[in-house]
Amino acid sequence: MERQFEYGGYAVVARAVPSADGGFTATVVIADTFGEAPQPSFEEEAGVALTQEAAIALAEAAAMRAIDAGQVN
Repeated sequence: MERQFEYGGYAVVARAVPSADGGFTATVVIADTFGEAPQPSFEEEAGVALTQEAAIALAEAAAMRAIDAGQVN
C-alpha cells in the first residue's frame, strides 16, 4: 500500500511494506517536485506497525518532519 502527496514543495511517497514478522515497515521517499524528472533526494524506513494504515501514518509523519527540519536536499 502506498500514498502519494505533495508537502512543502516536495513529492512524497509513503509506503507500507509487508515485513517477515507479519507487520508492515513504513518507508518514505521524498523528491523535489521542481524540474523535469523528480529524483529521490531522501529515503528512509520510518518504523514498523501492525497495520498498513498505521505504517502509512508513520511514513507520512516522518516525511513531514524531515521536510520541516530541512533534512531533504
